[in-house]
Amino acid sequence: MVEVSLQHISRYYDSGKRPAVNRVNIDVRDGEFITLVGPSGSGKSTCLRMIAGLEPVNEGTVMIDGVDVTEVKPRDRDVAMVFQSYALYPNMTARQNMAFALENSGMKKPEINQRVEEAAAMLELTDLLDKKPSQMSGGQRQRVSMGRAIVRNPKVFLMDEPLSNLDARLRVSTRAQIADLQRKLGVTTVYVTHDQTEAMTMGDRVAVLKDGVLQQVDEPMHLYRYPGNTFVAGFIGSPSMNLFDGGEVQDSRVVLGDLCTVEMKPELVDRTRHPAVVVGVRPEDWKIRVPGEDSEVQGIPGQVVHIEHLGAEAFAYLKLNRGVGVTPRAERVAVRLNQLAEMKNIEVGDTLRITPTRCSFFDRETEINLEYLA
Repeated sequence: MVEVSLQHISRYYDSGKRPAVNRVNIDVRDGEFITLVGPSGSGKSTCLRMIAGLEPVNEGTVMIDGVDVTEVKPRDRDVAMVFQSYALYPNMTARQNMAFALENSGMKKPEINQRVEEAAAMLELTDLLDKKPSQMSGGQRQRVSMGRAIVRNPKVFLMDEPLSNLDARLRVSTRAQIADLQRKLGVTTVYVTHDQTEAMTMGDRVAVLKDGVLQQVDEPMHLYRYPGNTFVAGFIGSPSMNLFDGGEVQDSRVVLGDLCTVEMKPELVDRTRHPAVVVGVRPEDWKIRVPGEDSEVQGIPGQVVHIEHLGAEAFAYLKLNRGVGVTPRAERVAVRLNQLAEMKNIEVGDTLRITPTRCSFFDRETEINLEYLA
């Protein structure tokens, strides 16, 4: 059983500034694929490098397989890292690149050949083993880089944005290959990405970081439906959750302006500390009143300023009318158009009325989801 445990780890580059990683706690289960996601500068790559031993741990403990490796040299941690850059030797073939570390360790040639052949078969690289990196595509080079990690049979895989140099189409196919391969091998994996779609589709669990602080760790869909705070709500999802200030709590309802109220669970009402809450609504959680329907109907009025057609679905972006009584944090409110009729009939310039069918509520002061407050 190989588990990775980060216990209150911190990394300081400058004592006068905030830490790059600030007392992060994450327990990675045996055989789990966990993704670390966050904006640039959030500390995700630094966490990964601390696990690998490439960055010192100023505070806290790194445990691998039940052993404290905080002061252990990188080569003695039995981890294999796949980098953003392929880091292949240009003068060596794919076979030589994959075998290099094993040869340096003194492993016998027959075993090296067996491991390389097995890894190449998994990664569909058998026909490329005798080619050099310059003769391969970016995706093929990244697979060779992964093969070099696989042949070592490490306890832990560490992957630092390995797909960021690939084009969009290749990223989609390669991320499916990586997730598939990890399931087959069952190796505990920590994967860093800035792409929240990548994080959600690949990870068994997702850890969200901001400014070196861990915000939430959860299964992808639970993270999406129950974000721990407004940062996670706004970061996870594409388009992200719409957030509104000024939701007034009245008994078991929240008033979103003059023409829109939504129900609130009694237990959440009991947790409110202020007369107003921050309200979050996912783009797919709106009921839309289209042009030509009753103009007196309830709902928040807004004008369509842009429509994004994505084939099977479309999103309308609305600018709310002045004086509606609720303030969106973003300039435009994203609404998914659910039916073909909506996609055909709604045009830029139309005025719609929208009503939430499902909301998340956040404490006005702490911005924590009321679902998580005691």
